[in-house]
Amino acid sequence: MTLPARIGRYEVEALLGQGGMGAVYKARDPELDRTVAVKTVSPLLLSSEELRREYLERFRREARAAGRLSHPNIVSVYDLGVDGDTVFFVMEYVPGVSLETILKENPVLPVAQAARIVEQVASGLEEAHRQGIVHRDVKPANVFMDERGRVKVGDFGIARVEGSELTQAGVGLGTPGYSAPEVLRGGTATARSDVFALGVLAYRLFSGKRPFQGTLPETLSVDILEHDPTPPHSLRAEVPEHVSDAIMRALAKSPDRRTATPDAFVRELRAAPGASPAVDATRTATVKTIEPLPRRRRSMARLAVALGLVLGLVAAVFAWRALTGGDSEADALPPPRTLPRVRASPTPKAAARPPLEPAATSRPADARTAPLGPEGSEILREAGKRVEDLLREERRKAEEKAHEPDKKGHGKKKGGGKNNE
Repeated sequence: MTLPARIGRYEVEALLGQGGMGAVYKARDPELDRTVAVKTVSPLLLSSEELRREYLERFRREARAAGRLSHPNIVSVYDLGVDGDTVFFVMEYVPGVSLETILKENPVLPVAQAARIVEQVASGLEEAHRQGIVHRDVKPANVFMDERGRVKVGDFGIARVEGSELTQAGVGLGTPGYSAPEVLRGGTATARSDVFALGVLAYRLFSGKRPFQGTLPETLSVDILEHDPTPPHSLRAEVPEHVSDAIMRALAKSPDRRTATPDAFVRELRAAPGASPAVDATRTATVKTIEPLPRRRRSMARLAVALGLVLGLVAAVFAWRALTGGDSEADALPPPRTLPRVRASPTPKAAARPPLEPAATSRPADARTAPLGPEGSEILREAGKRVEDLLREERRKAEEKAHEPDKKGHGKKKGGGKNNE
């Protein structure tokens, strides 16, 4: 296929893909100096002037609405134009691959990766629905993964603005195998039609299989309208049952019984099966954080009593020392009064005697006694032993309690009473 040199002002660099709706090119915008993707509409869809005029009007209105979308999981639409007989619109270029290419190489994805992709696709669709835009062609070929692993939903060029009165002019839109039953019956595509297509996409990602079989659009349509697919968890054991149930609700034939929104679908995928984990977590937290507190408080109270006893004894000893002023009977006596000595002339004999040595005292002048004295030291030793005994006893009781079996409810029977026997 020969590449056009330009489409409008855009310089074509490579062909990215081609299908029944047209071709997609990688191109450069010389005005803004950025890489873009340009999608053209197949000339077969514009076989008459009436079709061309109506198709172009629809594209202008709906691509303008798609251009309002700004979301991390949506490929942005930049421009729309006509170049000769070529109708085209310009989109954000996503450097990466389509989900269709990924599934051809790896038909079965890990469950966690499948969940991440589905959630991001749903997030993009939810934003489009808030803006009143229905995609109408959700499928792996329109889902892209960039180099950072981020998922983007593209090809909003055939999106329908809710309330639009423009007809499809006989052009069938959407992809066989992903079209909702109401669309196949000729009804109008709605947000719940996108949810159905999202369910088909999720089924394929989680199970590795297509939910509806058939090689021709007619046989695919009959399968979608008449048959329910096998639940994904029956095809792949790794798929949680609640995830499988959520996918099957998204694939309900009737829109009224189908999951209402992409956000609701994601909440069902994330919902844990069985009892709410929040209740169990609260019960566990009560046992772990509230039960041991009384024992710890009793231990701290006993330790506080022991320390109070020691401090009381120390205070008593200090008070006793302050009142007595010493640590022995000699210290308790008041010092002897010293009378002034009257100097007299020494006699000849006394002058001839050598000077007397000073009398030895009971302790050196610089000696220091223990602050509490022997009795106080003995009291402290006894108090310390008492504290050690209390702590040792507390540790022993705590160890016995830890190994003691839980006696709450011992001997009780579920349901209670004799009626259960």
